[in-house]
Amino acid sequence: MESRLDIMLELVELEYMLRPVRTMIIRDADTIEIDGLKVELKKGVETELPYWLARQLASKDMAKLIETPISLEDIARLHFSVISAKTPSDLEPLPQYFYQEAKTVIQDLEERARKELNPALFEESQKMMQYLVDIIDKRLTMILQSLRSPTTIAELSSRLAPEEATLLSHLNTVLRKWKEKVLPRHQRFGDNDEP
Repeated sequence: MESRLDIMLELVELEYMLRPVRTMIIRDADTIEIDGLKVELKKGVETELPYWLARQLASKDMAKLIETPISLEDIARLHFSVISAKTPSDLEPLPQYFYQEAKTVIQDLEERARKELNPALFEESQKMMQYLVDIIDKRLTMILQSLRSPTTIAELSSRLAPEEATLLSHLNTVLRKWKEKVLPRHQRFGDNDEP
């Protein structure tokens, strides 16, 4: 059975896949219907499509996504910023869909490296992966530290990616329930009277 955390993270991923992206049609094809709207696939037409569909069309060399994917340099810059942060207030917010986009870019690089037998692409994906792991580890440490203080949680919440906010909420709930189970009643609720 899926946990609430799993469901929330799947919803974040679904939102990412459904987001509209600017797409350039590079080859004529049949008209398609999306949510009751007809989209003409005429070469040279720029249109907005759900990300999942734009990727499908791009994989068939029918379209090209106009947005620029996150690069190694972008992740390296974020890595430096995150690693330099000493307190939760030093953390800068991540770009929207950062984790989803980084995961997609790394997977795409690895796939291209295999298809093209290009070790440079594989190396780039490995560098991105290491930066991403370091970013996650540092931000996770900050999230765990914030659980000791409601003030820090409030301060940190606005700086978190949706995946991180979901994790923080889940951990906070688990810890509250754990305290309710292990602490005496009067300690749990701040009531100093005898039960």
